[in-house]
Amino acid sequence: MRQHYFMRLVCACLLWGLACITTTRTASGQEVTGSITGQVVDPSDSPIQNAAVTVRDTARGTTWPTTTNTEGIYNLPRLPIGSYEIRVEAPGFQAAVHPPVRLELNQTARVDVKLSIGPVTDTIEVAGAAPILQTDNTQVGTVIDANTNESLPLATRNYVQLTLLAPGTTHPDPSSMTGAQTTGSSGRPYINGNREQANNFLLDGLDNNQVSDNLVGYTPSVDAIAEFNLITNNASAEFGNFQGGIISTFIKSGTNEFHGNLFEFFRNDKLNANTWSNNWKGSPKESLRWNMFGGTVGGPIIRDKLFFFADYQGQRFNRPASTSTVNLLTAEERNGDFSRLLSERGIQLYNPFDVDAAGNRRPFPNNQIPASLIDPVARNLFNSEFYPLPTVDALENNFFAVSRSH
Repeated sequence: MRQHYFMRLVCACLLWGLACITTTRTASGQEVTGSITGQVVDPSDSPIQNAAVTVRDTARGTTWPTTTNTEGIYNLPRLPIGSYEIRVEAPGFQAAVHPPVRLELNQTARVDVKLSIGPVTDTIEVAGAAPILQTDNTQVGTVIDANTNESLPLATRNYVQLTLLAPGTTHPDPSSMTGAQTTGSSGRPYINGNREQANNFLLDGLDNNQVSDNLVGYTPSVDAIAEFNLITNNASAEFGNFQGGIISTFIKSGTNEFHGNLFEFFRNDKLNANTWSNNWKGSPKESLRWNMFGGTVGGPIIRDKLFFFADYQGQRFNRPASTSTVNLLTAEERNGDFSRLLSERGIQLYNPFDVDAAGNRRPFPNNQIPASLIDPVARNLFNSEFYPLPTVDALENNFFAVSRSH
């Protein structure tokens, strides 16, 4: 039995390890990749057919080859996001190397190259960069990269808060995105006037929607996100299941160098001031202990071919016992003596069963209610051990109640 359990544990560890390994030769779908396209021409702007185009991932060293068609057009779809150097070669022309182009999620980067006549052994570096404007499709979206994810303050490390940075997004209650839990109880953006249930969340190309109310199914660690793309309009045919927007998130992968980090984010009442209402009531500030900690690590298994990436995030949201004030009846009031209410506040109590000729209720003398008029249920309730006496000699805010929230 123990051996059987050990084998199950080993298999589970192997499956987890395989889930953490990524290769750049396979892409899971167009939703989590980009593409590079362009035209190769000669000095007279005539297209060059069968030119060899090779893009190289500068971080991982992997290469992606293709050739141009009769119109000199090349196209490399389904490339993982990253930085790519482009090299173009053709017989009778000098080889051209375009400086690295940063490819974002769902982006189609257009890089045109003009070759110069000369021996193919000569290489020239092409000046310039990819155009800023997106000219190959009409998709409208906003990309939030890893630096933005990690640099901006997030109360509970919930990346969905950053969707409010995109044009056309809003939320009637932004505080709903800062709760202690980032999935079931978290808000989502209202995009282009649509409700928050009209969005489609993707994680590495897979559906990431909670089924009952279209909530976010899983919120990864902010440090594990390479970038996410919020598409707000004119999404291509490969997407669906949305009316508002598409929030497509891509997890980091390893590179040819080992990288990692450790982090802890915390909130503590020792660093907070008390609220105005607590100060007014004389109550201490509420206790608060929030800790979010973890780390990431990634690197090569086989250089230029196989890589790994893993991350961990733990969270402890603890609200220790907090104290607030409530109003309790005094010992005298429980026996029908409300004289302090008259002497200190000027409030007179009237007997609903004693009415004069004009139909007016007569007051209780000195606010003393006879024992015969006190309901026995109320008398038993107020004299019960579960209804404590005030801890402060006052008519209001005279008891400090301790409560806990988990």
